[in-house]
Amino acid sequence: MTTSEMESSATPMNAAVRGDDVAFRVIDFLFAHCLSTTPVHYAVVHAYFDGKHQEISAAIDGQLAAGKPLDAFFVAELYEEHLAAEAIRRYRGVGTDVERLLDGLMESLRTADQGSSEYQASLQENIGSIGRSNDALHIKQVAKSLLESALKASETNAVLKKNLETADQEARQLRGELERHRRETMTDPLTGLLNRRGMEVEMARVLSEDAEGGASMMVLDIDHFKRINDTYGHAVGDVVIRKVAQTVKRLIPGSAVPVRYGGEEFAVLLPQCSTEQARGIAETIRDTVEKLRLVRRHDKMAISQFTISIGVAKRGLRDDMESLFQRADKALYEAKTGGRNRVMLAA
Repeated sequence: MTTSEMESSATPMNAAVRGDDVAFRVIDFLFAHCLSTTPVHYAVVHAYFDGKHQEISAAIDGQLAAGKPLDAFFVAELYEEHLAAEAIRRYRGVGTDVERLLDGLMESLRTADQGSSEYQASLQENIGSIGRSNDALHIKQVAKSLLESALKASETNAVLKKNLETADQEARQLRGELERHRRETMTDPLTGLLNRRGMEVEMARVLSEDAEGGASMMVLDIDHFKRINDTYGHAVGDVVIRKVAQTVKRLIPGSAVPVRYGGEEFAVLLPQCSTEQARGIAETIRDTVEKLRLVRRHDKMAISQFTISIGVAKRGLRDDMESLFQRADKALYEAKTGGRNRVMLAA
């Protein structure tokens, strides 16, 4: 079966594929379009066939009808736009419920442990008081019996306390696992940077702590990236994107928030960073990328030099994430129209 025939037979045409056949058709579809069987790719293509996600079906059908390739970035964008938000809500909801349950359980156990200790101390004090009085002997015996019961309760509680520590460790592991899943839904699989969903969450969080407007933003774009894909293929294009992402991540401060928000487009939020500091970081990144030299592994072909353009904007007191991004993006546009391979500052 040819690729075109595979595309034709795999297209849902607004009808859901039913039964166990879905899994096999998903795999066939991924292979036909040279897509790896990663969870993100599988989830999107499965949604394409199950008939419950009309937006995904329409987007893929439109891409195929236009004769455009279904590359990893296109599929990742569909996942971020239509499936990632649902995953984030699910993991957040589960995490919150589990944390509330475990926190309540552990607090109850701690209270029980404290109450038992106080009960034992109270009994000891009362027995001492009885011993100094002229009360009947059998009262002391009763009190002694009560103390023994309290000691047994304390021993039982020691086991309970140990179980509490184990539960606490398991809770920490569970929270870590939930956080890992949450991060995956906000991470670009190609570069390891945040995706657009992560950009909305993390940049909003950082800017909420930036009361004095001390942050800056860089928006950067690989120059003539389509030419790279057309000349060397999408596999080399992906390598170029990864190299640029690695360079950006290596040269920005640890507090910065780097994002891949489009195919060859990146953004970086720089907390507590002046205009001159941001421009210096941007120039270092631009210069480093310009000096990169890549060689295609299988045939040792040297990839032509590539460059990036960068727009930089300093946050004003009235800027939210969207307006700050728009000003940096406008500066990027000016860098592009001004000749590329340069850094431009927003007005």
